[in-house]
Amino acid sequence: MADKIDRRVRQTRAALLNALPALMMERGYERITIQNLLERADVGRATFYAHFDSKDDLLAGSVANLRTWLVQAWRTEPDQRLGFTLPLFQHLASHRAIYEKSIAPASEMSVERHVRQMLDGLVREDLANRRGQGAQAAAVELAVHYVIGALWSIIVWWVASGMRLPPAEINAIFQRLAFPGLDVTLGEKL
Repeated sequence: MADKIDRRVRQTRAALLNALPALMMERGYERITIQNLLERADVGRATFYAHFDSKDDLLAGSVANLRTWLVQAWRTEPDQRLGFTLPLFQHLASHRAIYEKSIAPASEMSVERHVRQMLDGLVREDLANRRGQGAQAAAVELAVHYVIGALWSIIVWWVASGMRLPPAEINAIFQRLAFPGLDVTLGEKL
């Protein structure tokens, strides 16, 4: 019986998590209502709230799934500096329609907040593992914010401009821009 309940819980969560990007592609994130999600996932309001506290909580769950996927992709080449960025650009390219609606418009702040929070954890983990012994805590903290800011700016430009640079090319440009500053600031070649 417990297996049947667990399976239903997973199916319901999956239905809600799958409804979110489909609706984001159509409406952007900010214009989605709980009612839109209920209709798309074919679940009741009480069922939604049994799994998620809010639309924002559902978005956080979706971003957490993305983070898990990025970390798994990064682990295939663990020595790669900021190794999550190429899989991130590949994900963005394969889901471009969603991100054109949910990142490019200035009104879509919730998605930006969640993605930046995810990036903070990934960048912080990488830089903490690679910094030079003499690197000061303030330098590391500023480097984290620098990488996130640069990466987010490139993501927004890439999505909003309609440029169809391949993910590997945009990632290589990002790395050429970011790595020299990180190398000098953190005291060793990352």
